[in-house]
Amino acid sequence: MMFLYIYIVILLEMPAVLGVTVNQTPKVLIKGEGKTVYLPCKVTDLGSSDYIHWYQMKDGEAPSRLLYISQSGSVARDTNNPQANDFTVETSKLYDLKLRNTQKSHAAVYFCAYWDMGNLIKRFGSGTRLVVTDQGKDKPKPPTLTGYLPSKKDEGKSAKQTLVCHASGMFPELVKFEWKINNAGTLTDVSDGDVVEQKNESPVVTVTSMLIVDKNKAQNDNYQCTVIHEGNPDGTQTLEMKKEKSKPSMEPKAADQDPVTCPPTEVPTTDQISGDSEQIPSMFLFVYAYGVLLMKNGLFFCVVSIFLLKRKAERKDKSSET
Repeated sequence: MMFLYIYIVILLEMPAVLGVTVNQTPKVLIKGEGKTVYLPCKVTDLGSSDYIHWYQMKDGEAPSRLLYISQSGSVARDTNNPQANDFTVETSKLYDLKLRNTQKSHAAVYFCAYWDMGNLIKRFGSGTRLVVTDQGKDKPKPPTLTGYLPSKKDEGKSAKQTLVCHASGMFPELVKFEWKINNAGTLTDVSDGDVVEQKNESPVVTVTSMLIVDKNKAQNDNYQCTVIHEGNPDGTQTLEMKKEKSKPSMEPKAADQDPVTCPPTEVPTTDQISGDSEQIPSMFLFVYAYGVLLMKNGLFFCVVSIFLLKRKAERKDKSSET
């Protein structure tokens, strides 16, 4: 169902129409068990006959509607969701969800949405992920950021190479990566590469972002990996993926190079910052990354087809609501 979520995100990024806007902040809420939490949804210019719908999407499951709210404040719960009765709506915060006695079973991403009648489509807000923890353990923890440049063993083997950025040990586990090219201190967004993300949960949760670029760019350009996470003091944490020229030395050169970490404890003195094949199998990641990209393209078209069929069914829901 991850790809259904991706399609929802695509819909929510579309511009608002007819002046109606739906805004959800923050992106993540962390609450301990037993506490009360408000899930906000700011709505403007909603018509008197329109409704705001709330959806709950747990990991690995399809979105499930909790309830819908009219402009006058009347609430109708969806009997298909067993947790619908756990949520209430207050008059002072008309479209916000209120959840008392929060439990770990409530952990999910919550979306508010409205019907775009002009295009007969339901448009979603950006979503708020609710993370439920044991009492007293709701303080965010920033990630440890580690980066790898392409391995020397892989240079010359392919027209494409992979740069890797790991974020690990963070709480909550939701992170966002941004890649930029650093050209003499001027940062520009990466527009000519492919980015693939992968999440591993053993032995610790690690989210990996892989940037696939042309070999010449990987060898000549400097890149910057930035991770956005609630635990960082300013919201972001940055790692420079920069090659340094070798310094002459009479000392024997070490066979293995340590990966770059953020913040770095010292400036690397070699022309390659990478792990060897035992630390990170670059060619495997390259093949894996392209396989994922191809699979995502195929599944995306399947999801679009399914969503169009569901949209026809939702038209009947709208008829019953009005």
